[in-house]
Amino acid sequence: MTKPSDFTPERVLEVRGDLVANETKHADREAWLFRLAGVGLLMGGWAVVATHHSFGSPAFLIETIVLASLGVFAFLAAARAVRIAVNTEKRLRLGLLVHNMELEQMAMQDDLTQLFNRNYFFERLERELETAKAFQRPLSVIAMDLDGLRKINDAHGRRAGDEVLQNVGRFLLGQTRASDIPARLAGDEFAIIMPDTPAAQAETLMTRLEKHLASLNIVDRNDLTLTVRASLGCATYPDAGDSVDDVIQQADAAMQVQKDERRASPPSDENDGLTPVPPVFRRAGSS
Repeated sequence: MTKPSDFTPERVLEVRGDLVANETKHADREAWLFRLAGVGLLMGGWAVVATHHSFGSPAFLIETIVLASLGVFAFLAAARAVRIAVNTEKRLRLGLLVHNMELEQMAMQDDLTQLFNRNYFFERLERELETAKAFQRPLSVIAMDLDGLRKINDAHGRRAGDEVLQNVGRFLLGQTRASDIPARLAGDEFAIIMPDTPAAQAETLMTRLEKHLASLNIVDRNDLTLTVRASLGCATYPDAGDSVDDVIQQADAAMQVQKDERRASPPSDENDGLTPVPPVFRRAGSS
């Protein structure tokens, strides 16, 4: 037996399209049967009436009226079947369109954070860069890595790490504009495309993200409060270059500078040069 997971998105759309076609054909077939029935009743009935009653007699007129009524009923039923066919096709095609949109959304979205995923990010960056070139507008990209997520996973389990990622996803959605494209690229790596945004505005957002993220308290299922920091870097077209690779590499390089600066000056209780373990607190009253 075929499981739902065995169907690819393309196969799902193909099956739904077949259902639309089959139901529409069935309704059309019903309409034609009703039409033929109406014609058959009128022609056949009049032939029978004409052989048994004289033209113009009361019995002829009565049976003619009855046959005409049945014929009209058959044609009305045919018209109703046509309306049902049209409405059925509209309903199924609308459902197909909605399902197609849902599949497209799934294809571009990161399941855990609800941000855009890596594939969509780079596809969109290509398009936005072409638009920026065509209209001679700036385009900024912010690269962001979470510091200490691996240590949270090691110390408290991946569920705690997932809570952090989900909260960071909601945080980025809340801090960015509707025109921005925040995405999770992999693991603890994030990025934001900022169309029509000069470097100064992008750096302002970057500073705000870093500040607010550092004060973001995340409570996991075990009632633990987790905090994380992030290293961020920014690059802006055209100063950063005119290709996707150029912009991404410069944003990553700027982010790495910040990361290296932190490693060069760790807190006093850290001597290994690594990013410090994010502090973990329990709520008051928790054991």
